[in-house]
Amino acid sequence: MPAPRAGIRLAGSASSRLTIKPSPPQGPRPQLELSTKLRPGGPRRLSEVELDEDEVLIDGFDAVLNEERVRITAVLERTCVYVDRGGDRRLARKEDLWVEADKLPIRRRGIG
Repeated sequence: MPAPRAGIRLAGSASSRLTIKPSPPQGPRPQLELSTKLRPGGPRRLSEVELDEDEVLIDGFDAVLNEERVRITAVLERTCVYVDRGGDRRLARKEDLWVEADKLPIRRRGIG
């Protein structure tokens, strides 16, 4: 068994220091396969795109927010992280993001 790794210490004042401890070793991540479910084309709110229980929306796709195209970099439960024109990361609600449902990178969790 390998020796436990030390936590990472972030710089800052003594009262605001944060230690990030490594997570315990886990087994391999489940394999993801492309979803074969057909979805209708055309623009729709991301919040209206239904996923099956074994499907996952993978980050790294384009959406339209307030008539501006943005790149989604992370998908959360009700929101997404996108990169604005200035390169800053921001949050947007799924109901405010418009996508082409048939072009989304949706994967199905593999068994095993």
